[in-house]
Amino acid sequence: MKRVQIIITTIRVLIIVSLLSFESNAQIDFKDFVVTEKFIWALTTTGQIKLFDKAGSQIDKRIINSSEILFIAKDKLKNPIIIDSENKIKRYKESDDSWAIISKYKDNCFGVVFNSKNECYLITDKGIKDLQTQKTYFSKESLNEQITYKDKWGKPYCYFMDRNDKIWIGFGYGEWGGNLFVFETKNKKFEKVELDSFQISLWPVKSFFEDSSSVYLSTGLQHMMTSGAIVRFDNLKASFLFKSDYGGEYIGPAIYNENTNTIYFYSQNGIFKGEKKSDLSKIENWKVILKPKLNWKYGQPDAVGSPMNVLKIATLENNGLIFLSQNDGIGYFDGAELKMLK
Repeated sequence: MKRVQIIITTIRVLIIVSLLSFESNAQIDFKDFVVTEKFIWALTTTGQIKLFDKAGSQIDKRIINSSEILFIAKDKLKNPIIIDSENKIKRYKESDDSWAIISKYKDNCFGVVFNSKNECYLITDKGIKDLQTQKTYFSKESLNEQITYKDKWGKPYCYFMDRNDKIWIGFGYGEWGGNLFVFETKNKKFEKVELDSFQISLWPVKSFFEDSSSVYLSTGLQHMMTSGAIVRFDNLKASFLFKSDYGGEYIGPAIYNENTNTIYFYSQNGIFKGEKKSDLSKIENWKVILKPKLNWKYGQPDAVGSPMNVLKIATLENNGLIFLSQNDGIGYFDGAELKMLK
């Protein structure tokens, strides 16, 4: 009888764990988004598109593609761009509600970026592919002495095309830090970056953004302790805008709002806002504007602790924010109220 009770208890525990796991997975509705002139385009985990207006309300309009959508982006004219499971890169044509094929690809692809001429570059595991010439550019010159490359990079954590048509690619390796490549699309060469006191062997890269004069990256690590930083690059030379050492802010994505001249970053303590006119090297000059109640997952392949639970953040015309969480979908914050898009 006691053995039967133990078996029944074990089954109950397994059922509860399964239900909790299902509930956690069911919450993961979206894996990316872009903000265009009219709408918020949200990419679901099943490869479909949901449209929301700029107030965060869902639009009753279906966006159809012939196959599963793997990635979503936008070009310099804010046209939606997709990469699908048929190895096609497409641009949405609102005039006739259709997709135009930009190109096809063969390599393992992670995303696309566009320069000021609206020319498309593919981010792949084998390097950066110029779709105009079909040439691929790769560098194995690692800034992190712990990381070596032969003929592939693997999947980057983030990438970004700046206003000077330079592509920034960032990697995260947990307790082994990160890595960084900068590719000049005008002369088709990788640029030399001066890291100075920024030790990339300690800091995984989480995001890129820029203001009118500089490019920035955010970095954060949870491994035994938490830490993070915002690093500024002027003429490819790094310096710390803000640094939070061990036991401090576990910094994820960050963004700049040119309308208000402010920088936002997310950490385990919420979304922080910093005025550019202030001394942002001091944590007291950053203000917490939102503390979203988001779920965390425990366990990382390359560090002790939890992976970052907010993956992307963007600003809206109303000076609100929109962010992509790992476990709870997309958050829409208008400055006063937070709602999760469904």
